[in-house]
Amino acid sequence: MSVMNDLDLKLKEAENQLDQTQETIWSIRKLLASNQDAAPCDGQPKRDPVEDKVTVRKMLAKKSAEGYTDQVKELLHKFGAEKLSDVDPKDYEDLYYSAEGLGQ
Repeated sequence: MSVMNDLDLKLKEAENQLDQTQETIWSIRKLLASNQDAAPCDGQPKRDPVEDKVTVRKMLAKKSAEGYTDQVKELLHKFGAEKLSDVDPKDYEDLYYSAEGLGQ
């Protein structure tokens, strides 16, 4: 009989762990949904200098690949830089939107 009690106890523990796992999954899904509603990912600067630099670099590379290399260089010069790493991080947002407007 003790084997049955032991198995019953293990089954109850497994059910509890399953319940906890399901609650955790539900909480994570809820957080993900609220983050998606609050801040859609549209590739625009995120006010974090490291992320912004990566985003701006992608935009400049895209515009350069589209044939606007000279305009990209001029834009960098307007911000007092020869290359992106010379641009002040507070100017990343303005640089991004300026680059986005190239060719339009």
